[in-house]
Amino acid sequence: MLDPDLDKKIQEHEAKIEELRKQKEAQAKRMEGFEQYQDEVRKLFDEYGISEYDLFTARANAIVEWVKAQGKKADKPEFYDELNAYFARVGGAKAGGRKRAKGGAAKAATGPKLAIGVYENPNTGERVEKKRRNPKPLDVWIEEHGFETVQGWLVD
Repeated sequence: MLDPDLDKKIQEHEAKIEELRKQKEAQAKRMEGFEQYQDEVRKLFDEYGISEYDLFTARANAIVEWVKAQGKKADKPEFYDELNAYFARVGGAKAGGRKRAKGGAAKAATGPKLAIGVYENPNTGERVEKKRRNPKPLDVWIEEHGFETVQGWLVD
């Protein structure tokens, strides 16, 4: 069967391709802007001796309010659901914990526990999987960088 509208379809596809090329160029320009922004922020961090931790700590209240506002939108951003799931998982483990087995002695609490999953050290790129107890590399990381920092390295 022959399609008499092939030329029309080709023109429609070419128009769509041109639109996508323009979107790609606009995205590349935005990425360049993000990179320049990052460079300027790094320069300011170096000049004034500021770390990302310092920045986030100083901006914590504004960040929290911004995230809350995102949650009120009908079309919530993807990160909102990720944060919601994360805090449900972490908060649920702290609030409920495990039930004591009948007739068994309660195990002594040894402090906060890392969630099960894969952790990646951003400084070295090393990945470690936690199933039950912390593997030795995780314990070393916690000792070097602190529990809260290592907790933020959970990738899976």
